[in-house]
Amino acid sequence: MRLRTRLALAFALLALVPLAVVVPLTLTRLRDTLSRELDARMTAATASAQESLERSASNARRAVEELVESPAMEDLVREARDRPMRAIQAGTAEGLMKSRGLTVLTLFDRNGTVLSSGHLPARRGDPDAVLFEVTKEKSPRPVPVRVDVRGNAGLRQVPALVTARPVDYGDVRLWAVGGVVLDDGLAQHLARLTQADVTLLSGEATVAHAGSANPPTVARVLPLGNAASVRLTFSRAAAREAEEGVMRAFLLLAGLGLAFAALLGLLVSRWMTRPVEALTSGARRVAEGALDVQVAARASGEVGELVRTFNHMTSELKATTERLMATERIAAWQEVARRLAHEIKNPLTPIRMSLETLLAAHEARHPSFPHLFKESAGVILEEVERLRRIVDEFSRFARLPKPQLAPVDLGELAQGVLALYAAPPEGIQLLPALQTGVVARADRDQLTQVLVNLVKNAEEAMTGKGGSLRVRVKGTDADAVIEVEDDGPGIPAEHRARIFEPYFTTKDGGTGLGLAIAARILQEHGGRLEVGGEPGQGARFSVVLPRAS
Repeated sequence: MRLRTRLALAFALLALVPLAVVVPLTLTRLRDTLSRELDARMTAATASAQESLERSASNARRAVEELVESPAMEDLVREARDRPMRAIQAGTAEGLMKSRGLTVLTLFDRNGTVLSSGHLPARRGDPDAVLFEVTKEKSPRPVPVRVDVRGNAGLRQVPALVTARPVDYGDVRLWAVGGVVLDDGLAQHLARLTQADVTLLSGEATVAHAGSANPPTVARVLPLGNAASVRLTFSRAAAREAEEGVMRAFLLLAGLGLAFAALLGLLVSRWMTRPVEALTSGARRVAEGALDVQVAARASGEVGELVRTFNHMTSELKATTERLMATERIAAWQEVARRLAHEIKNPLTPIRMSLETLLAAHEARHPSFPHLFKESAGVILEEVERLRRIVDEFSRFARLPKPQLAPVDLGELAQGVLALYAAPPEGIQLLPALQTGVVARADRDQLTQVLVNLVKNAEEAMTGKGGSLRVRVKGTDADAVIEVEDDGPGIPAEHRARIFEPYFTTKDGGTGLGLAIAARILQEHGGRLEVGGEPGQGARFSVVLPRAS
């Protein structure tokens, strides 16, 4: 990743850090505030519902008290002293109930027999133990009970708040038990009052329902004794929407901040990294050989000092490199001249001695002159051939042509080379293991020359001893490899560092240019020649080339 990109990302991350710290804290506080607000609203609504229920109960209590204290009720009791069933008709309680705004009213005699029922007229003359049980309550407050009412679906039980009051005339006592039914009207009133979803329950059964609450919700329950309960369900949707709205606002702010920070980061990083990129480009050009590169980027501070130092370095580097190259050229040619002189001097000695022998025999008219001439001529020709070979190898090393690269299947190339060695010397066994499809871009002729040289060296290393000559072609994801391994004496550790130097050899009569030429060919192919194996157990040379895709 480029430095400019890393700086831009760093600016963006720095912009996100405050948001990452602020957003969770803000959301937590907002959630706590909204929760407290909802709790306060639910507490207030629950208190309002409780007050409304108590108000309904208080109104029912006053209505019953006013009823039993009314002259109409006194007259009714007086008339019913002797014959209550005749004085109190079936519809009597209904008229009294409606005049007082009650929804439940039953008149009982002393024994609990229903004299008249406003909410269930058909019960006249029968006992109603549930309602009559209210007469035993000591508290004047209405109590919740389940009363039977008749509706469209028949007789059903509904919760009601009722209270009981006695009506006495002489030795006659009647009981007025009245109150209000907890029905849809009350549920609707509580729903409007609390802005909640209100459900009136009788046990597990729903008696009335009003209002609505969008999820998510939270519920509060107001118990009304064992007879009923009121469940208030409040919606948390508004709080959730507020949280989501704040989150969206923060995300939008984060997105805008990130975009602004990234843009600012790109601009600042571009300004900061321009000298660095110029230095990188200059260093790359220096690595490619352009030693006189000068960086013209403007910079201050440490980067400016670095630019000036780089420009001074390249100036010095060019001058130093030119001096070094001149010195190396002189040293190289001196070494070549020394090596070449040494190699040529060796054949000249037997040539001179042979010629001197011939001259002396000729002057002495020696009778064995023809035989000496033939023998000396053979020596001279052999040494001349040796001189020619030395000069040819020197010429090849000095004027190695540029490789003509083309796709080459290394398996097929190795097979063609090994065909030249179909009949190896006695005692040497050829063991090829050639993988097909291993392709590299190479100059076929030059690569053939390398492989022939390696196979020839391997054979010569096993001359007189014998062994196996193993040639392998294999490929990896990145490289194409040819390995030539023998069972010869191997390469001593002290010689491996110099094995590819020109004119270095451990063989009698060798020029030391074969492996140097092979290494140089592979270097110009973008590959390398590696040496391996343990001394005394054979040598292994590996030709490694970039694998063609």
